[in-house]
Amino acid sequence: MGIEYYLSGLLCWTVPFAFGVWWILMKLGRDKRWFVMPGHYISRNFYFALPTYVLGLILVLVDTILFDPNDQGIPILIIVAFCCWMMSFVLAYLEPDWLAPAWYRWLKREHGHILSLLAQEAHQLGRTEWLKRVQTQEDLEIWVTEVRRKHGLE
Repeated sequence: MGIEYYLSGLLCWTVPFAFGVWWILMKLGRDKRWFVMPGHYISRNFYFALPTYVLGLILVLVDTILFDPNDQGIPILIIVAFCCWMMSFVLAYLEPDWLAPAWYRWLKREHGHILSLLAQEAHQLGRTEWLKRVQTQEDLEIWVTEVRRKHGLE
Protein backbone atom coordinates (compact mmCIF):
# COMPACT_ATOMS: atom_id res chain seq x y z
CA MET A 1 0.00 0.00 0.00
CA GLY A 2 1.41 3.28 -1.14
CA ILE A 3 0.98 6.87 -0.11
CA GLU A 4 -2.05 7.15 -2.44
CA TYR A 5 -3.93 4.66 -0.28
CA TYR A 6 -3.40 6.67 2.89
CA LEU A 7 -4.08 10.04 1.23
CA SER A 8 -7.33 8.84 -0.33
CA GLY A 9 -8.39 7.38 3.01
CA LEU A 10 -7.60 10.64 4.77
CA LEU A 11 -9.53 12.64 2.17
CA CYS A 12 -12.52 10.31 2.31
CA TRP A 13 -12.69 10.65 6.10
CA THR A 14 -12.06 14.41 6.10
CA VAL A 15 -14.87 15.32 3.66
CA PRO A 16 -17.76 13.78 5.63
CA PHE A 17 -16.32 15.00 8.92
CA ALA A 18 -16.01 18.59 7.64
CA PHE A 19 -19.51 18.64 6.13
CA GLY A 20 -20.96 16.99 9.23
CA VAL A 21 -19.42 19.55 11.59
CA TRP A 22 -20.44 22.42 9.30
CA TRP A 23 -24.03 21.17 9.04
CA ILE A 24 -24.31 20.73 12.82
CA LEU A 25 -22.97 24.25 13.41
CA MET A 26 -25.54 25.67 11.00
CA LYS A 27 -28.38 23.58 12.45
CA LEU A 28 -27.51 24.82 15.95
CA GLY A 29 -27.46 28.43 14.72
CA ARG A 30 -23.72 28.96 15.26
CA ASP A 31 -23.14 29.72 11.59
CA LYS A 32 -25.95 31.91 10.29
CA ARG A 33 -24.34 33.69 7.36
CA TRP A 34 -25.46 31.19 4.72
CA PHE A 35 -29.12 31.92 5.34
CA VAL A 36 -29.54 35.64 5.02
CA MET A 37 -26.36 37.11 3.60
CA PRO A 38 -26.64 37.80 -0.16
CA GLY A 39 -23.67 36.51 -2.08
CA HIS A 40 -23.43 33.50 0.19
CA TYR A 41 -25.92 31.30 -1.68
CA ILE A 42 -28.68 32.42 0.71
CA SER A 43 -29.77 29.20 2.44
CA ARG A 44 -29.21 26.64 -0.29
CA ASN A 45 -25.79 25.46 0.92
CA PHE A 46 -27.30 24.26 4.17
CA TYR A 47 -29.55 21.86 2.29
CA PHE A 48 -26.65 20.63 0.16
CA ALA A 49 -24.55 19.87 3.23
CA LEU A 50 -26.57 17.01 4.73
CA PRO A 51 -26.70 14.81 1.61
CA THR A 52 -23.08 15.72 0.92
CA TYR A 53 -22.23 14.50 4.40
CA VAL A 54 -23.99 11.21 3.68
CA LEU A 55 -22.28 11.09 0.29
CA GLY A 56 -18.92 11.55 2.03
CA LEU A 57 -19.63 8.61 4.30
CA ILE A 58 -20.47 6.55 1.24
CA LEU A 59 -17.17 7.61 -0.30
CA VAL A 60 -15.42 6.25 2.77
CA LEU A 61 -17.08 2.91 2.13
CA VAL A 62 -16.20 3.08 -1.57
CA ASP A 63 -12.60 3.91 -0.72
CA THR A 64 -12.47 0.90 1.56
CA ILE A 65 -14.11 -1.42 -0.96
CA LEU A 66 -12.18 -0.19 -4.02
CA PHE A 67 -9.10 -2.01 -2.86
CA ASP A 68 -10.91 -5.33 -3.25
CA PRO A 69 -11.65 -5.64 -6.99
CA ASN A 70 -13.71 -8.82 -6.48
CA ASP A 71 -16.30 -7.05 -4.32
CA GLN A 72 -19.70 -6.66 -6.00
CA GLY A 73 -20.86 -3.83 -3.70
CA ILE A 74 -19.19 -1.00 -5.63
CA PRO A 75 -21.98 -0.46 -8.23
CA ILE A 76 -24.58 -0.33 -5.46
CA LEU A 77 -22.55 2.23 -3.50
CA ILE A 78 -22.08 4.35 -6.61
CA ILE A 79 -25.85 4.31 -7.24
CA VAL A 80 -26.51 5.28 -3.60
CA ALA A 81 -23.91 8.06 -3.82
CA PHE A 82 -25.55 9.37 -6.99
CA CYS A 83 -28.96 9.31 -5.28
CA CYS A 84 -27.54 11.30 -2.34
CA TRP A 85 -26.09 13.84 -4.75
CA MET A 86 -29.45 14.19 -6.51
CA MET A 87 -31.20 14.47 -3.13
CA SER A 88 -29.04 17.49 -2.33
CA PHE A 89 -30.50 19.28 -5.36
CA VAL A 90 -34.04 18.33 -4.35
CA LEU A 91 -33.51 19.55 -0.77
CA ALA A 92 -31.90 22.78 -1.99
CA TYR A 93 -34.86 23.42 -4.28
CA LEU A 94 -37.58 22.55 -1.74
CA GLU A 95 -35.84 23.93 1.37
CA PRO A 96 -37.91 21.77 3.74
CA ASP A 97 -38.89 23.57 6.91
CA TRP A 98 -38.20 20.57 9.16
CA LEU A 99 -34.57 20.64 8.12
CA ALA A 100 -33.98 24.37 8.67
CA PRO A 101 -32.50 25.68 11.93
CA ALA A 102 -35.02 26.91 14.51
CA TRP A 103 -33.95 30.56 14.24
CA TYR A 104 -34.47 30.55 10.46
CA ARG A 105 -37.87 28.84 10.75
CA TRP A 106 -38.87 31.54 13.23
CA LEU A 107 -37.61 34.28 10.92
CA LYS A 108 -39.52 32.89 7.91
CA ARG A 109 -42.69 32.24 9.94
CA GLU A 110 -42.83 35.59 11.74
CA HIS A 111 -41.14 37.89 9.20
CA GLY A 112 -41.17 36.03 5.89
CA HIS A 113 -42.87 38.95 4.17
CA ILE A 114 -39.84 41.17 4.86
CA LEU A 115 -37.13 38.54 4.42
CA SER A 116 -35.77 40.35 1.37
CA LEU A 117 -35.47 43.58 3.41
CA LEU A 118 -33.69 41.67 6.15
CA ALA A 119 -31.28 40.22 3.59
CA GLN A 120 -30.56 43.72 2.22
CA GLU A 121 -29.93 45.07 5.72
CA ALA A 122 -27.67 42.14 6.55
CA HIS A 123 -25.72 42.80 3.38
CA GLN A 124 -25.36 46.50 4.24
CA LEU A 125 -24.12 45.68 7.73
CA GLY A 126 -21.57 43.24 6.39
CA ARG A 127 -21.11 39.65 7.48
CA THR A 128 -18.99 40.30 10.57
CA GLU A 129 -21.19 43.05 12.02
CA TRP A 130 -24.40 41.20 11.20
CA LEU A 131 -23.18 38.00 12.88
CA LYS A 132 -22.28 39.98 16.00
CA ARG A 133 -25.78 41.46 16.13
CA VAL A 134 -27.69 38.17 15.79
CA GLN A 135 -25.83 35.89 18.22
CA THR A 136 -28.93 34.98 20.23
CA GLN A 137 -32.67 34.84 19.56
CA GLU A 138 -33.12 38.08 21.53
CA ASP A 139 -30.46 39.78 19.40
CA LEU A 140 -32.21 38.55 16.27
CA GLU A 141 -35.56 39.92 17.47
CA ILE A 142 -33.98 43.30 18.28
CA TRP A 143 -32.39 43.45 14.83
CA VAL A 144 -35.68 42.60 13.10
CA THR A 145 -37.45 45.32 15.12
CA GLU A 146 -34.78 47.86 14.09
CA VAL A 147 -35.16 46.93 10.43
CA ARG A 148 -38.96 47.18 10.65
CA ARG A 149 -38.69 50.64 12.25
CA LYS A 150 -36.14 51.80 9.71
CA HIS A 151 -38.48 50.90 6.83
CA GLY A 152 -41.62 52.18 8.58
CA LEU A 153 -43.25 48.77 8.90
CA GLU A 154 -44.40 49.05 12.52
